Amino acid sequence: MPAQPVLKWGNSLAFRIPSAIAKQLNITEGASVAFRIEGRRLILERAEDIPEFSAAQLSKALAKSKRKLVDYGRPRGDELL
Repeated sequence: MPAQPVLKWGNSLAFRIPSAIAKQLNITEGASVAFRIEGRRLILERAEDIPEFSAAQLSKALAKSKRKLVDYGRPRGDELL
């Protein structure tokens, strides 16, 4: 595949992903990607989808995590309790 030019985009730099590569990676418009550097290489991959939780699921998870109160001793100044 021929080299791709790096373009200025605001204060950043950008390049296009050729459609053949986007199809292989299952990247479509609006998809999230992750990238990292390994040596002098830029590794680009489709980001894993982050599951969404409902408020009820989050409340249930918080209720299960029984947090213990921490005793910091008696107040020593003008703390409000």
